Amino acid sequence: MSQNIEINKLVQFIENKQDFSIIRSNSCFYNSHLGAVLTDIVLQAGLNYKTVVLPRVLRVYNNYSEANDLDSLISTINNIGLGTFLNWKNHIKLKRFQSIIDYLIENSIQTTNELRIHLNNGSNLQRFLAIPGIGNKTIDYFFKLMHVETIAVDRHIIKFLNKADIEFNSYQSAKRIVEFTADMLNISRRDIDYSIWKYMSGNSYQNVLEFGI
Repeated sequence: MSQNIEINKLVQFIENKQDFSIIRSNSCFYNSHLGAVLTDIVLQAGLNYKTVVLPRVLRVYNNYSEANDLDSLISTINNIGLGTFLNWKNHIKLKRFQSIIDYLIENSIQTTNELRIHLNNGSNLQRFLAIPGIGNKTIDYFFKLMHVETIAVDRHIIKFLNKADIEFNSYQSAKRIVEFTADMLNISRRDIDYSIWKYMSGNSYQNVLEFGI
């Protein structure tokens, strides 16, 4: 498999697809609110974003405005409980949220911007990935919330690549193909990610490979 060949194939596929449009991605207005961002990255995997995740993110942002840094977030959770804070009962995601808080405490990270800077270091990134349930997609999704130009490879991206008959063998190879395609088309990486998500969310292609998040 030649990555350049696959990139060129995807460029041609997008340019020839008349029903595909590039849609500008939204700015994340809550990305300085630690509680809202952690709610988003922990809940987003495997759940309906519009009906399950986003209402909880906005609830945290609007109801717990003080929980925008680590100390205030911990204080809020100690007062009301993590389940109430997230409006969530499933212990797996509650444990994952707590594990991230423990990591932030251990590394003296108070804000979302400090976490972004921290994760730009390769060794820090690997330690964060060691948290159970945290994968490459989680990291890239967080970076997207922080307005970093990147791609988070989810099931929609994978289905789109399969639809275009693009060959890839890992999360990172799929990511590079889409990112370099965006570069060749002279469009934002965040925008092509969002455009593919919008396009594919209206289709239902089943039985495709999805890499771990």
